Amino acid sequence: MKKLLLTLFNVILCLVALAQNNGTVRGIVTDKDSKETLIGATVTLKNEKKTFKLAVSTGLDGSYVFKNVPAGKYEVEAKFVAYKDEDKDFDLKAGETKIISLQIESKSSSLDEVKISGKSDEGSDYKSRSIERKSDQVLNAVSARAIEISPDLTIANVTQRVSGVSIERSNNGEGQYAIIRGMDKRYNYTLVNGVKIPSPDNKNRYVPLDIFPADIVDRMEVYKSLTPNLEGDAIGGGINLVLKDAPDRLTIRANAAVGLAGTFAVKNNFTAFDHAGSAGLSPRISNGSNYTANISDFSNGGFNYQTRHTPVSTVFGFSIGGRSANKKFGALAAASYQNTFRGTSTIFYDTDVDRDTNEPALKSVQSRRYSIQQERTGLHTRLDYKFNKENKIDLYASYMNLAQNEFRFQSDTTLNLGRVGVGTGRVTNTYRSTRTVQQIFSANLHGEHKLADKLEMNWSAVYAKATANQPNQAILTIVTGRTAILDAAGNKIGSAQNPALFNSTGAAQSHIWAKNADEDKTGFLNFIYKPKIGDTKVEFSVGGMYRDKRRTSNYDDYSLKLSGSTTQVYDGNINNNTFMVQTVGGSLNDPLNYTFNEKIAAGYAQFKFTLGKLQTLGGVRYENTRQDWVTSAKGDQTVGAIGSNKYADLLPSLNFKYALGDKQNLRLSYYSAISRPGFYELIPHTGGNPDADYQELGNPKLKRITSDNYDLRYEFFPKQLDQLLVGVFYKDIKNPIEYALVNQATSIFYTAGNFGNASNYGFEMDFTKYISKFGFRANYTFTDSKITTPKTVLYRDPVTTSYTQRTEEQTRPLQGQSKHIGNLSLLFKNAVSGLDAQLAAVYTGARIYTVSPFLDNDVWQKGTVTLDLSAEQKITKSFSVYIKINNLLNTPSELEIRRPYKITTATVNQDVASQTIGENVFIRKDEYQQFYLLGLRYKL
Repeated sequence: MKKLLLTLFNVILCLVALAQNNGTVRGIVTDKDSKETLIGATVTLKNEKKTFKLAVSTGLDGSYVFKNVPAGKYEVEAKFVAYKDEDKDFDLKAGETKIISLQIESKSSSLDEVKISGKSDEGSDYKSRSIERKSDQVLNAVSARAIEISPDLTIANVTQRVSGVSIERSNNGEGQYAIIRGMDKRYNYTLVNGVKIPSPDNKNRYVPLDIFPADIVDRMEVYKSLTPNLEGDAIGGGINLVLKDAPDRLTIRANAAVGLAGTFAVKNNFTAFDHAGSAGLSPRISNGSNYTANISDFSNGGFNYQTRHTPVSTVFGFSIGGRSANKKFGALAAASYQNTFRGTSTIFYDTDVDRDTNEPALKSVQSRRYSIQQERTGLHTRLDYKFNKENKIDLYASYMNLAQNEFRFQSDTTLNLGRVGVGTGRVTNTYRSTRTVQQIFSANLHGEHKLADKLEMNWSAVYAKATANQPNQAILTIVTGRTAILDAAGNKIGSAQNPALFNSTGAAQSHIWAKNADEDKTGFLNFIYKPKIGDTKVEFSVGGMYRDKRRTSNYDDYSLKLSGSTTQVYDGNINNNTFMVQTVGGSLNDPLNYTFNEKIAAGYAQFKFTLGKLQTLGGVRYENTRQDWVTSAKGDQTVGAIGSNKYADLLPSLNFKYALGDKQNLRLSYYSAISRPGFYELIPHTGGNPDADYQELGNPKLKRITSDNYDLRYEFFPKQLDQLLVGVFYKDIKNPIEYALVNQATSIFYTAGNFGNASNYGFEMDFTKYISKFGFRANYTFTDSKITTPKTVLYRDPVTTSYTQRTEEQTRPLQGQSKHIGNLSLLFKNAVSGLDAQLAAVYTGARIYTVSPFLDNDVWQKGTVTLDLSAEQKITKSFSVYIKINNLLNTPSELEIRRPYKITTATVNQDVASQTIGENVFIRKDEYQQFYLLGLRYKL
């Protein structure tokens, strides 16, 4: 035994000594011309006698390393697709670390007489970094490859990975709108291939980004500053989706996946409803304004529920494209389909304001359960033809469709009816079935022409239309509860369940139809002149745009009550009950029945030149806006049904980019921008939301918001994929639009108004570093904004003891602005094994969710940390498997009012769940659970 141990000890000593005598060979492989690092190049090390041979692939930073190499004479060789082989001979001494860097030359560079032209991979990470470095403005770009291996399925979720961007989520927990640098969705616009698209929203301009599947884009760009040739209504910034283009060779890509929502994996079931019989148009729209609706016009399909156990989500994608043999004609077609099932559990407190103290007062507590199915379809095609070097045209068309079926069950327990003890009181159960179909179609015919040696022209003719159709939203209201059983002394000794009854005095059913369309016809014409003044090349651009927008909105709300005077019991089958139409005429006079026309004429002049290391780009943009509207709402014609508006804006901008070195930039920019009011906000109406405490009031005197915006950013791109971006920004905002209570005669209305000035400033840092197979990506943004608006204070007059109110000014952040947001991603990429993986965390700080008209009663969303995971493993040359897991931490969304909860007269005898005396008033909690996706990807 001792001999064996001694032998092992000696062997270990020999191995240690041998390792100490061995050396290390390391280095970096780069492109000989561009000096960029090459990822995935094969590096081979072999000795002089060919008896020792090792091979590795360069990592994400272009580096390679060989360890424990015996002393001797060696050759190291680098190989990469489309590059010539390169090798070096060297001697390695015992214990030495040898650094051998190789510069390899592209095969095309050795051809003197044959010119080869081609496009770089538009969807690569390197292309996105190159665009950030070379752009004329401050922007961030996310590549198709980064999106592909991310945990995200929609563009909305992708935006949250960008520095300075947070998202507003929908009921299913998925991202829906982007908030750029603390500027809410009203301050941003969405572009497709550089052209603004209309919105399917029936009141506002902003586009829901969850309508776009993530796999149809080559790149997503986030604009944080504007140049004169860009439309000027983006104070916060813009999201530009660069759709897939025809590649230089035949390329086929496909993917298929199945998924499961965690909320349905264990105990909950998905509730579906029959929407096949839902009419596309309301009875009034179908039959004319004088039509009297009858019971046969209303389907019970929305109340026929089916239970689905563990519904499986599916995802499919396909694209094919290429160019002709002479490279003149290119074509690409892409399609994406996602059918996902999500569930949300919610507890929500409906609040009021105590008229004595202006304190939050709880009215009721609601338990909600959502079952949401989303069918998302994206289609995109692009054709281009190059007549010659001077002339080419292209046509692209895209179609996005998001069909959502949402079932919501709500149990509403009243808290202020003086009930006796816990577990008794009136409960209202509401069943709501909503099908909404949103569509965006866009087509763009574009041409580029060289008219002379230094003169170029480009033009575009664009047609786009967005629609939203909500056919027959069906709402069923049932009243039930538990009644306390008391003894002779009045003490509670138990409770009894009440039957489920329809409310005999009010509406038992509601049926709502809503349909709107937003149609744009736009033309662009631009001229670029590139003379040489002295020794300096200068680029002058002038151009114009004209857009004719027409928006129509139709809305009808019908109420059904029980037929007869007797109360009816609901046994779960709506076909056993009888009803009659209560509001037979629909909602002809609702302000959501309107037509809005907007005509925008714009022109710009822009210059760009470089002196030494300083590039200067500046100019001015002019936009003229004319609006008119007609609504069917009742009222005085001078303030009600018909109106118009017009204004003009001159928007200067100036951008400096100073090259501190080959890989470093310093940017300084200024631009002036506007934000136009929402359509519905301008229409002078009264009403619009029957569930609100106060009637809405339109404001045709609303001014557009204007802002002066400043940016300073330092950029460093040390390697092909590494970067460091550090910057500060400031926005001086005039006439921001916020909502407040106003008095008119004896009534109080909730309306949009312009409130003085606001400011928004902050700091951004974006850092990416790759070391061999590992990567680290982090960004952080600090934002602070201030706006002062009037708020109402309710109180009881100490002298007269009557209820009264006063107005006070309150300074607060802008709605949607988080002081701190950040991302942290840990990345792993092994080119040899074909494994890509990342763990991505997002922090979103607290922000105002809803601005209250009452002092210190704003509803805040708590800060959140979400964690997502994705991985892809290559299994053959063309196939790979991937997995995406969202919301690993099951992070909820929580709302609160930042005032301490107090016992009130209404709640003194109640055990109110989720409320703690002295802590902030709890308002809402949404839980989404995890979402799992497993898929297969094919590339040719």
